[in-house]
Amino acid sequence: MKIRIERLEFLKRLRIIEKVITENKIRPIISCAYVETRGDKLFFCGTNLESTITTEMKCNEVEEEGKIVFQYQLVEEYLKELKDEVVTFIEKDGNLLIESSDSSSEFSLMDASDFPKILVDENFSEKTEIFKIESQELANIFEKVKYAAALSSDNLAINCVKMENKKNKLKFITTDTYRLVYLEKELDEITEDIEVSIPLNTVESMTKLLRSIENTEIKFYFINKSIFFKMEDVLIISRVIDMLFPNYKGILKNNNYDKKLTIKAEVFMKMLKRIIIFVKNNSESKYGATFQLNNGELKVNGVNEIAKINEELKVEYEGDNIRIALNTKFLTDFIQNLDKDKEITLEFIASNNSVKIRENQREEYIYILMPLALKD
Repeated sequence: MKIRIERLEFLKRLRIIEKVITENKIRPIISCAYVETRGDKLFFCGTNLESTITTEMKCNEVEEEGKIVFQYQLVEEYLKELKDEVVTFIEKDGNLLIESSDSSSEFSLMDASDFPKILVDENFSEKTEIFKIESQELANIFEKVKYAAALSSDNLAINCVKMENKKNKLKFITTDTYRLVYLEKELDEITEDIEVSIPLNTVESMTKLLRSIENTEIKFYFINKSIFFKMEDVLIISRVIDMLFPNYKGILKNNNYDKKLTIKAEVFMKMLKRIIIFVKNNSESKYGATFQLNNGELKVNGVNEIAKINEELKVEYEGDNIRIALNTKFLTDFIQNLDKDKEITLEFIASNNSVKIRENQREEYIYILMPLALKD
């Protein structure tokens, strides 16, 4: 390989694919960036085997074609410090030479033939996307749901974001068995029914990527049990989790809530932040606090080994008195995604039953939270 390229554009493309690259000590080549000439363009690929990001850029000149795999961190640091707008890449004797007007460097390469054969060349011009969505809108949705997914891959069935549609409503669901988030988004057109579980690692990588680029349109495809998020010059590919997701519909259909607290999101959030100071290091029940609703008054108690806090507030409340223990961090995870000027409702059944939380009178974004064990 011998090419001349725009330095800053190369850095931009490298930063796109590195969003998905993770350290892999068993197969070190997975921790590297793959770059290949394709005509007058340079093709980039990064993968963690579960998800893959590809992108491309135009070369100033391709004197010799080729493909290289390299540890990108040092290359990125070096290119950031050069002053030339155009630099030369040369592959020679298993090494990468990068030359500018006043600097020359050499980096070891790995055998490009050992890079996983996962490079997909789908002709998307011949396919119809299932739906289209703006990239920042999708990033917002992922951030509103991903925190409730199981973090460990020990239970793959819930280490994901469930995505499905009904007519033109796209639904996103996550759960870790202690809580459940449901969000629906209405789109102009969805061409076919879908029901897929997107790995949490893919969602995390996508969110980072989408936040780092300008807002653009994304087209979604589902082909051969893989999902594709296609942007103008970036493609995100992921496998899906082919395991049964919990019956979230049964949970959402629970109509036994007979007690309701209405409170302004900002007021409740400020209260929770104060309480978290005291309960975040509680050895017995980390982040746990006791909430008591009695005759229109909310009392919240939190303790740790050396301090305690008591909060009292007049609120709008309907139903019998109740005392319940809840995870305050789990509460803030959801409430911080709501409009702080809006009122929210918390609906209860009993001290040992789930709590339903949402913006008042709205059903498109719902949080179901399981209580903690009460302590005397």
